[in-house]
Amino acid sequence: MRLLAVLFVFAIILPISTMAQTSKETSFSSNGSAATVLIEEHTATYCTTCAEIDPMLLQFLEDNGNRAIRIAMHPPGEDPLGSEISSHRLALHGEELAVTPTFVMDGRVVSQGSVDRIDMQMNLRSSEIAKEGVISIEGEVDVSQNSIHVSSPKLVLGIEEHLTIFIVEREVSLEPGTASNGLDKNHDVARAMLSLDDEGNISSEILPAGWDFLVHDAEGPSVEFFADEMNPYSFDVVIVLEKSEGGDGSVLSSTLVALSDRSEGRQNISTLPVIAALASMSIALFIVQSRR
Repeated sequence: MRLLAVLFVFAIILPISTMAQTSKETSFSSNGSAATVLIEEHTATYCTTCAEIDPMLLQFLEDNGNRAIRIAMHPPGEDPLGSEISSHRLALHGEELAVTPTFVMDGRVVSQGSVDRIDMQMNLRSSEIAKEGVISIEGEVDVSQNSIHVSSPKLVLGIEEHLTIFIVEREVSLEPGTASNGLDKNHDVARAMLSLDDEGNISSEILPAGWDFLVHDAEGPSVEFFADEMNPYSFDVVIVLEKSEGGDGSVLSSTLVALSDRSEGRQNISTLPVIAALASMSIALFIVQSRR
C-alpha cells in the first residue's frame, strides 16, 4: 500500500509540473494608452549617479503604472551593455551623450545628471501636458522558442511617420565587478531596435550579433525577430509611433507588450491531467483490492 500511495502522489504531481512547464501562453497584446510617456534613459555601467538613482527610478515606474515606459540605453564602447541604439536615438534629438544619465521623454530632453523623485514626477507631468493630440496604438506579439513576432494590425502610418520597435531585456545580471559603478543588476536594457516608414521600408535597424529579422506582408506593420539562442520571456517589446524627422515631441504614442515574468503570459494548470491521474489510480486501487 505504501508503494501504491507513492505512485498516487507521483501521478498527480507529474501532470501538474508538465503542464506548468509547457502551457505558458505564446500570444501577448496591449491596447496601449494614448497618455503613456516614453522615457529614454541614456545610462552607463560606469555612471555612479545612475547606480545611485536606479532604485528610485524602479519605484517611480512601479508607482506610475502605465503612465510611463522606460527604455535604458547604454552607449557603445567600454559599457558591456552598450549599443549603437543610444547614439542613434540621441542623434534624432540633435544631442550627444555628454552627461549620464540623460532623460528624454517623448522626444524631449528633459534632464541631464542627477535627478530625484520630484524631478521625475514634474517632468512626467509636463510631458503628458505637452502631448499633441490623443493617439493610441495596439501591439500584438507572438513568441516561439527562437522568435518574437511583433505587429500592430490596425495601425496605418501617416506621411512622415514611422513605427519603431524596441526589444528590451527586463533584467540583466552582470558578473560582480563587471560594472564599475557597482550596479550588477540592470533593468529595461535596449537590445534591438528597428524602424519602419509609412511605405513599409526599413528606415533603421540595430540588432545584436546573431539576430535577424523578417518584415511580413500584412495589413499593419509586422516584423519578426530571430535568434538561435533566445529566451523570449526575458524580454519586453516597446512599440513607438513617432515623427520621422525626430526632435522635440517626436514621439506620438507608445505601448509596452510585456513578455517577461511580470507579463500577462501565465502558466495555466489544466485540471484534466489531475482528473485522469485520479481515475487511473482509482482503477489501480480497485484491481489491487479485488485480488485480495
